[in-house]
Amino acid sequence: MPKTSLPVHFLCLLALSSACYIQNCPRGGKRALPDTEIRQCIPCGPGNRGHCFGPNICCGEELGCYVGTSETLHCVEENYLPSPCEAGGKACSSGGRCAAPGVCCNDGTIMDQTCLISLVFAQS
Repeated sequence: MPKTSLPVHFLCLLALSSACYIQNCPRGGKRALPDTEIRQCIPCGPGNRGHCFGPNICCGEELGCYVGTSETLHCVEENYLPSPCEAGGKACSSGGRCAAPGVCCNDGTIMDQTCLISLVFAQS
């Protein structure tokens, strides 16, 4: 009996350990440093004059912000891209970025006086 149980135990251990392998390692292996280059987020809105700030938020300096409208449809594509992006101008409250004059976006949108200053859309 011990001779037949050894292969069974081995097969059970093999089946359990195969579930532990990471299937979605980054390029270069799991210890590789992430890409440090951050790209601009997908353009959106009328004439592509805005940038996506979330899956359903499109903001631009001349446009203001569109939330959950047809102008934001391209922004859903951002969820499927593997690299991070940065949209908007300078940093504002709660870890957000200036999206439009007076509007700061992170996961949502809030009014922020920091974003009222002219030239907030110059890269900083």
